[in-house]
Amino acid sequence: MTTSRRAALAGLTGLTGLGLASTASAAPAAIDVKKALKPWAINLDTWFRELPFLERFAPAAKAGFTTVEFWPVNREGVDAVKVRALLDQHGLKVSQFAPAAPAFSDPAKHAELADMIKQAIVDCNTLGCKAITLVGHAVVPNLSREAMLSGYTAGLMRIAPLLEAAGVMALVEPFNTVNHPNHLLNGSRPAVSICRAVNSPMVKLQWDFYHMQLEDGDLIEKFQAGIDQVGYVQLGDVPGRHQPGTGEVNHVNLLKAIRAAGYTGVFGLEYMPLDQDNDRAFRDAATLSIAAGLA
Repeated sequence: MTTSRRAALAGLTGLTGLGLASTASAAPAAIDVKKALKPWAINLDTWFRELPFLERFAPAAKAGFTTVEFWPVNREGVDAVKVRALLDQHGLKVSQFAPAAPAFSDPAKHAELADMIKQAIVDCNTLGCKAITLVGHAVVPNLSREAMLSGYTAGLMRIAPLLEAAGVMALVEPFNTVNHPNHLLNGSRPAVSICRAVNSPMVKLQWDFYHMQLEDGDLIEKFQAGIDQVGYVQLGDVPGRHQPGTGEVNHVNLLKAIRAAGYTGVFGLEYMPLDQDNDRAFRDAATLSIAAGLA
C-alpha cells in the first residue's frame, strides 16, 4: 500500500507532539521531529514575521528546530548578549548571521570593512557562531565593473587574515538581477572566481539557491563546479521565495546532489512560509528532510 503525500502531511500534527508518518511502509512509524528538522537552520528574519525579533526564538525551538540563522545581530533593542541568552534558554545554536557591510568594492571603504569584521568576530564569540554572511557588493557609482571587482577582491584579501586568526568564515553571497538590482555579484560565476582568487579557507560562498535559480538555473551542475568554494547553503523556492515544494525546483533531487557533491553542513531556510502558514512550513520542512534522505 502506498501513502499519498497528503496523507503523510496529515500525520504531521501541530507544534506540540509533532508526529511524522513514514511513506515507506503500510504501517507508518513515528519519526523524531528534532531529527527530521536537524539539517535545517530556520531564518528568524523570514519566519515568524508577525512577532518581534526577540520573540521568534521560542516558537522555533517549540517546533523542533535546533539551529537558527538571522540577519544583523545588532539592531534596535538587540545585541549579541541578549541573543545568546535566548539561545541558551531555548537550547538553540546559530549557524550564521549577516552583519551590515559597507560597499567595499570601493577601496575607500576597506578600513570600515575591517572594523566591521572585528566587531562581527566579537559577536561570533559571544554567540558561539563560526560564520557570517558578507554582502557589500552594491554597485558603486563612477567605478567600472573591473574596478569594483578588483576592489571587492582586495577587500576580501585584507580581511582574510583577521578571519583566519579568529576561525570565523565570511560567506560571500551573490544575488540575482531579477529582484535584487544594482549589485556587482549575481549568480555563481563571478563569486566563485573571486573566492578562488582570495584563496582563503575562511572566505567562501553563501550559496543561496533562490538567487541561483533566478540568475543561473542549471542548479546541480553549477553547484558541482563550485563546490570547492561553498561554505554554506540556503534554500528558497521560485517563484515567491517560499518553502521547497511550493515552486518549480525539485528539491529532493537537488538536496541529494548537494550532499553527493560533498556539502555536509546545515541548510539555511531563508524563505517566507507560504501564506504565513508556519505549521504547514514546519511540516513541509520535515517531510522534505525525510524524502531527501537527510534525516
